[in-house]
Amino acid sequence: MIGSVLAVGFALAGLLIFERDLPAEVVDAQYANAQSQFLRTDANDRIHFRDQGPSDAVPIILIHGANGSLHNYEEWARALSKRYRVISLDLPGHGLTGETATDRYDMDTDLGTIRAVADHLALDRFVLAGHSMGGGIAMAFAQNSPDELLGLVLVSSVIPWRPRSDDPKPIGDAPPPDGNRSTEVNEQERPKHRNSSTLSLLRLPGVRLIGRHIDPALLAERSARSAYGNEEMVTSALVQRYIDLSLREGSRGALFKRMASRANRLTSPPNFAGPVLIQWGSDDTWTPPSLIQPLIETFPYATVVTYDEVGHLPMEEIPLLSAKDLLSFLDSISLEMNKKAKDDTIGPGSGGCDTIIAGQRLLQE
Repeated sequence: MIGSVLAVGFALAGLLIFERDLPAEVVDAQYANAQSQFLRTDANDRIHFRDQGPSDAVPIILIHGANGSLHNYEEWARALSKRYRVISLDLPGHGLTGETATDRYDMDTDLGTIRAVADHLALDRFVLAGHSMGGGIAMAFAQNSPDELLGLVLVSSVIPWRPRSDDPKPIGDAPPPDGNRSTEVNEQERPKHRNSSTLSLLRLPGVRLIGRHIDPALLAERSARSAYGNEEMVTSALVQRYIDLSLREGSRGALFKRMASRANRLTSPPNFAGPVLIQWGSDDTWTPPSLIQPLIETFPYATVVTYDEVGHLPMEEIPLLSAKDLLSFLDSISLEMNKKAKDDTIGPGSGGCDTIIAGQRLLQE
């Protein structure tokens, strides 16, 4: 009798916490749009990406964070693509890329994905932007291929070479580099703890065994409310997007394989001397503003911009303001490229002929 009751209890619990996959074609039809393209790599992985804006403008590739997708960048893509070429993509195990043929989700696979899209679009050099986990991937790319990057943008980034147990010094302990637009975050304003309860739960060995079957709806709204500084942004449609993309067949299993492949993986700080922009929300509890300090130590000439009352996703919470700062950064890179190209074209003794340089689109307002 007791055994029967327990069996019924476990069955009911399973109905409450387990959820079946959604067919990939159903999710793809819901979340792809007219700009969506799919690239089949040499390894037979299918990568979802979008390519927007003028093809002859300075290109920027946008890399999302853990459990995110290129949809996190839709407002940025809309604003930036008026002047620049904007490429966004879904990393393996995420979005409409989802589970891959190789079933690998480590750093090398992520870097290979960026490389595959860049090669497919014949991009020689580009700006690379990464959010959260994507920032760590962007820095790894900068470490491996610094000459291919025109600039680096880090948005609420992880610090991949630091153990999780490290306690970074407050950003206020060190003065910002001269000439940088920067906002210090004092002790009263800084979030006191990183809200990592969801991530800690997912890392438990027992959870990993059943994780590919757990209903993401149990955690999606709670996680979103802790990530977005403005809880009014956490609409039912936004939460449903996270749930649907997580339920896309194979994606939950890929998430746990990715977490296992990155356990205790550390890299050294990248040796990148190009322009760097760091953007952060003052109320970020996932990657707190104290993490800016080790980035300043790595990139001492970086431009640092922090946003009051903004959480972990500035590109969604304040898309116009954060895009404006990024546009200024891209403008400076574009102007420098134009100047160098003009100097190379004119050269000694070539006279003062006019030269048209492609790559810059300035708004006429």
